[in-house]
Amino acid sequence: MKRRTLLTRLLLPLLAVLILLPPLVCLIFRQAAERYAYDEAADDLEALQQNILPLMESGFTARPASPEEAEEQVGDFLRQAGSAVHRIGGGARLIILGTESQLVYPHDEDDREAAAPLAAELAAAIDSGLLNQGGEAAGWTDSSGEEYLLRVYEVPTQSVRLQWLITYCSVSSISGWVNQASLLVLLISALFAAAAIAVLWLTARSVSRPLQRLCGEAGRIGSGNFSEIGQPFSIRELEQLRLAMNEMSRRLQSSDRVQKDFFQNVSHELRNPLMSISGYAQGIEQGVFPEPKDAAHTILEESVRLTGLVNSLLTLSRMESGQNAPALTPVLIEEAIGDCLDRFHGLALQKGVTLAAPAADGILAVLGDEELLGKVLDNLVSNAVRYAKTAVTVTVTAEKGHVQISVLDDGAGIAEGDLPHLFERCFKGSCGNFGLGLSIAQTAAKAMGGTLTAANRLEGGAIFTLTLNQSSVNL
Repeated sequence: MKRRTLLTRLLLPLLAVLILLPPLVCLIFRQAAERYAYDEAADDLEALQQNILPLMESGFTARPASPEEAEEQVGDFLRQAGSAVHRIGGGARLIILGTESQLVYPHDEDDREAAAPLAAELAAAIDSGLLNQGGEAAGWTDSSGEEYLLRVYEVPTQSVRLQWLITYCSVSSISGWVNQASLLVLLISALFAAAAIAVLWLTARSVSRPLQRLCGEAGRIGSGNFSEIGQPFSIRELEQLRLAMNEMSRRLQSSDRVQKDFFQNVSHELRNPLMSISGYAQGIEQGVFPEPKDAAHTILEESVRLTGLVNSLLTLSRMESGQNAPALTPVLIEEAIGDCLDRFHGLALQKGVTLAAPAADGILAVLGDEELLGKVLDNLVSNAVRYAKTAVTVTVTAEKGHVQISVLDDGAGIAEGDLPHLFERCFKGSCGNFGLGLSIAQTAAKAMGGTLTAANRLEGGAIFTLTLNQSSVNL
């Protein structure tokens, strides 16, 4: 399956949105502007109507007594209407037609010349019935294609001079303004979209390039070069990733060093008994030993030592790989400790060391595996007997659902430099001793859901503490 890069995943959806944004914004603006402009034109016509109609109704209510009085009414109305048009302003205009469709208003020569073609077409439209009176706003287009919004009223007078009063507002000028504004909005939106695309591209590149660099650094670490990534990043998440990768690199380097030391030490420990077995076997073959019984005894001892080391390696390997995970069951603490002390009673007598275990609750149990628990206790007690001067003590405390089994000795204690590495596989301490026992013990403790720690006592000597979950089942 072809996978997209971070740039394409981020930019393609945003690019589609930004491309569609300018025409969409332009369309919305055009619709809103046209609606607003038409509403403004309708409001201008309404304002002019509200000022002209009262003048028309009040100026022609009384029937004139003479032609002179009728002319006077017409003159007063035209002056007041002209004053109202100029006072109101806006886009609305006024045309007044006489009884023979002649243009009566506007008076100004320039205004009359500009309005004359429109007045003629309006008169023809009224005569043909295309425009009806009633004061309702209606759209109308003249012969040149100019669009208008207008209202037509019939003048209530017996004068032969006035017949039709028309208020109108040009819509084409509004449409032209809207078109120009829409183009401007489209241009601005397009420029904004282009700038946004450029910013997004630079932003995405500022993230993708460090990620590509980190990918390369990860490959370098995977190939065995554990040097740290030095140059920091300005983005917090990338800097956190860099620090996490540096920590991973340090741990891998430490693990690699431990693994190399492990193989080196194991090779050394395996070579010694093998060389001894080989040497004594050659001596027996060549008749060097007149009594081969002693040589055979040495070969047997070295074979037992070699078998124990190999078995320890296999046990550790199985536990660390998760094979044969133990089924945890309740195990009585008092019995497990008693059995362990019985196994090392003879060794303690040889070393002149006293084994002590204060009485524990007979029904106190932990959730564990009897065989694994025995391995852990055997290792801790054997080490304590080996290094103790006079006494080894095993104590048990139960608190907050956990049981702590502590093995204490009064020996010289553990070298401070050895404490951090004490549970590493095949670690050879400052005293030169080598083994897998503590590593196996800690792995067994973890397999039972517990922990194993080591420390020096203030009184002198070492203390190893095994912590396991207390069993809720009474045995």
